[in-house]
Amino acid sequence: MKRKIKFPDWTSWAGVTITRGGGDRVRAVWSEYAQDPAEWLSLRATLEIAGGSVLFQAFDSKEAEDAARLEANRRAAWRNALVFAEQLWRAAPHHEYVVAFRPENPNVGPEAVCVYRRLFPVSAAECGRHGG
Repeated sequence: MKRKIKFPDWTSWAGVTITRGGGDRVRAVWSEYAQDPAEWLSLRATLEIAGGSVLFQAFDSKEAEDAARLEANRRAAWRNALVFAEQLWRAAPHHEYVVAFRPENPNVGPEAVCVYRRLFPVSAAECGRHGG
């Protein structure tokens, strides 16, 4: 992964997708994720917001230190998820993967970075079946 990483704003759900890019391209193509109503996401991994480092930094207050630590943890989780999604994609480049930030939600749980595989439902006509 040799591209500049763009981080979400951490206030709402945000995602990027890795695809083959169409045609015979074998390189990974990253783009902003826009969900199609006809697709589903299958969860592959949920990464804890942890692992960042703020060593050797001085802070004016405990709040500033906590904010810097949270930002470092979020960025570390995002980077790790991108690398993991690219590894999944390289093993199966015919699939597409989505890396998404999920903000804290009382119905779902704490904030997390998730890696999903995109699933596109196949219609009966595409399968050669005919409804009747």
